[in-house]
Amino acid sequence: MSVPEKKALIDFTTRWIKQFDNAPKSEELHAIPSPCIIKTEQLAVYWQPFLLQPAKTLAIAEQLVGITLQQSAHIFYGTQYAGNMSAKFEQTNLVLLQAWNDDDFSNLEQNIIAHLLQQKKLRRLPTIFIAATDESTEIVALNNLTGEVVIEDLISGEVRPLAENLTCFLNKLTVFPAA
Repeated sequence: MSVPEKKALIDFTTRWIKQFDNAPKSEELHAIPSPCIIKTEQLAVYWQPFLLQPAKTLAIAEQLVGITLQQSAHIFYGTQYAGNMSAKFEQTNLVLLQAWNDDDFSNLEQNIIAHLLQQKKLRRLPTIFIAATDESTEIVALNNLTGEVVIEDLISGEVRPLAENLTCFLNKLTVFPAA
């Protein structure tokens, strides 16, 4: 079964990886084990995305928060392990968040749970963050009610739509050179 969100994520990741001669290099991730690591060199690692077979889900977050998450959230975080990837959506610079290994996936899921519980407490729209922006108080997130991708102001709770769904969002991203 071909899932458009999964294809769009893999396509973007492939486009992003192509900016490197060999593979992305990370000094930040060098001491953290991951199936993504293809080569270690001094205090750095080179990595490639690692497809998860079977795919992971955010089922624990659903159970603990008591809501059903958009399928696209499961796909975004459960398809692959990878390093975070810089990108640009129109005029907005962002970093797509990805899990690096099993522990990172668990930490990410705990952060999603905390975010959703805080939104519930504040009676805000339930969202699942997928990217950080240059603005410290704004994130890119999935609107859990509609599946839209939005920019969310963490202070006011205000959201602005960016794309009608995750597939459209990922397909419109442009590669932003890694630092």
